[in-house]
Amino acid sequence: MRLPRLSPRLCPIAVAGALLLAGCANGSPQNGAAGFLEEHSRAITNLAQMTHAVAAEVGRLAGTGTSSQLTQLARAAGETHDYAVKASEWDIPGGGQEGAEEEDVPRATSQVTEGAGEVAKAMAYLKSYASTPRTLALRHYKGRLANARIEWNEGIAQLYYLAHRSHAPTL
Repeated sequence: MRLPRLSPRLCPIAVAGALLLAGCANGSPQNGAAGFLEEHSRAITNLAQMTHAVAAEVGRLAGTGTSSQLTQLARAAGETHDYAVKASEWDIPGGGQEGAEEEDVPRATSQVTEGAGEVAKAMAYLKSYASTPRTLALRHYKGRLANARIEWNEGIAQLYYLAHRSHAPTL
């Protein structure tokens, strides 16, 4: 089958249009979200699991907790803190792009990194509590963890939605 010839004046327009469409496909929210999840999927899952494990340990505390419980809690909170700090520093893809759809991925990844930062702050309060059990530190931990859950869960849910994936690892 022979394709019709384009006039010399239409060739540059056709090439520009093809390049524009190819650029749109490569920069789609789906690709941006999928790329971010591919790059950080293990860390995303690990941070969610670590945060759940620490919260479960807090839930098992009897009163202020025994010395061994507090030692284990301090260790787990410290590891989770360090992991969350790294996650809070992830690059946000597409930051500064214009257009509503293109902003979905940067907004969602920003929420994820902010949520990770809140997890880090929560774990810092929990480490403080483990060294000197005071109700105020535990209250701060719970407040920061609640903030972290809001930011992280909204961002992760959006990224998984954009990437057409299920089972987002929420906090």
